[in-house]
Amino acid sequence: MNYRTISTLILMALTFCSFAQVPEFENSQVINGYAQKISGTDFSYHSSIPTVKECLLIRATNGKSTMEWKTETVPEKIKNDYITFVWLAGLGSSPGRARFNLQINGIKKFSFLADNLDEWKQDAEDGSILSFKKDMTDQNGDRYGFIFLKIPSKLLRKGEPLRLKVTGAAMNKTSWYMTFKFQLNPDLSFKPFPAVIAENGKEYQLGAAGILHFGKPAKAKIFLDNRLIKETRINFGYNYVKVNLPLVEKSKKIAYKLEIGDFSDKGIVTVSPVRKWRVNFVQHTHTDIGYTRPQTEILAEHLRYIDYALDYCDNTDDYPENSKFRWTCEAAWPVDEYLRSRPAAQIKRLKKRVAEGRIELAGMYFNFDELPDEQILAASLQPIKHFRENGLDVKVAMQSSR
Repeated sequence: MNYRTISTLILMALTFCSFAQVPEFENSQVINGYAQKISGTDFSYHSSIPTVKECLLIRATNGKSTMEWKTETVPEKIKNDYITFVWLAGLGSSPGRARFNLQINGIKKFSFLADNLDEWKQDAEDGSILSFKKDMTDQNGDRYGFIFLKIPSKLLRKGEPLRLKVTGAAMNKTSWYMTFKFQLNPDLSFKPFPAVIAENGKEYQLGAAGILHFGKPAKAKIFLDNRLIKETRINFGYNYVKVNLPLVEKSKKIAYKLEIGDFSDKGIVTVSPVRKWRVNFVQHTHTDIGYTRPQTEILAEHLRYIDYALDYCDNTDDYPENSKFRWTCEAAWPVDEYLRSRPAAQIKRLKKRVAEGRIELAGMYFNFDELPDEQILAASLQPIKHFRENGLDVKVAMQSSR
């Protein structure tokens, strides 16, 4: 395994023993709401579970966009009055509120909306309940979470799956619905990040746990080599937990274990030495008119940069010489405007820092492309004369490249 390429650490535990503690699961036996695709458009997209991406996708366009799948088989022995089918889903209403219809074994049973709600619930006349609970909202405002279909046991055929079909209504919208091709099977994996963190004066290798939990809030315990290293409260759905791992000088196998109530799982993880890097952070801006900001706003931004640079110089005056803040105004245009618009007190501060060498001024008026000729380039250096006339201690350093 190449630990440099690891971007996530997943520790997943699906604990069915605590299903009965969630309202949707009261007096209910829980099984997978997705088992096998029948028809529909395959798609790959993010979900509320980092490792789950493959799904079926429909939209509320012309009323003909559909998906259909089978659930897990209904058990031969049913111990409860209800069966709850659970599957991972996504609802995208960013283009607009839209309706989707759910058929169960060919019979239309529910009609639900993609409408930016974090939770919703619908009741059918036969006692069936369809509900949704959000686990995540992405950058587009779309919701991801679990759909629960709770059906009275007397309405189900033992030993047979349900056929679930969802159709987007004819609303001429690109709003969408996803069913993720993901089965709720217990699983546990454990991997470290290639990074070192310091905590309470000690260094550790960074780890993170993603715990997928079904049930009411519970306490999760994580052990390494039979030693408890983390005890945390987890909620229904996906939980992200940071874990401190021991630093090692050579690869080492470590036993781990997860406990959530009566559920437990264990395994072996290989922790490898973390390569140490030195990272230098360099303060930088760029005078690109109309690119980084609209042309009507860019000047105010760059004048403010100089104000900030002067403040940072003041704030680091007591630092060691190599740690004191320094700034380069990479184009003369903002400095020229600064001298015209800022009060005398601010200009005095700028003169002081330029004289000290803490703030440097570039001679070019703008960042030009290859179009200016020799005369234009020479004219663009005229602000240097203006700077000196205003008392800025400007020293000219010429640099050439071959």
